[in-house]
Amino acid sequence: MKTHWLRLMYREALERLDDVEALRGVRPDSNASYLLELIAFELLLKFTAYTAEPANIERKKSFRHDYKKIFDALPPTVQSRLLALAGERIGPSGLSDRDKVFADWTANFDGLRYPFEKYEDDTAGEYEERGSTWLSEGGRLEDATFRFHSEELFGMLYALRIEAKGRLRQLPQ
Repeated sequence: MKTHWLRLMYREALERLDDVEALRGVRPDSNASYLLELIAFELLLKFTAYTAEPANIERKKSFRHDYKKIFDALPPTVQSRLLALAGERIGPSGLSDRDKVFADWTANFDGLRYPFEKYEDDTAGEYEERGSTWLSEGGRLEDATFRFHSEELFGMLYALRIEAKGRLRQLPQ
């Protein structure tokens, strides 16, 4: 097992979480802090997948940013433990339909890096109208262009930090 590489991955995830806190202090409404959270989530999820099942390391290129695929590569006991820990932290949530939440996070990882591309063909008026229409129709989450699932991400990051820290301690020096 590539323990040095895994340790670097773990360290990088924690550094991204530190970056999130620093950026939120300066720009609390920025999507950039959310993207950094997604990066940390991905790194911790991959770290957990690779340490729980070392054969996943050979499949790493196929995972890309497909959070459902990575989560599904975890042993069922690890999946259950992560969902239980997240649930203990945040209570009832959208994680009851985890595949939908993971799909939204995957789409956000791609879409929020360059969100203006989503509106490339809109005029300024059409862009404003899109937002106004969404709000006037109740601003429902399922109709949003980007669905953040912030509470669920908070819960999964909590669970992954606990799981990954335990796995880090078990890595050979």
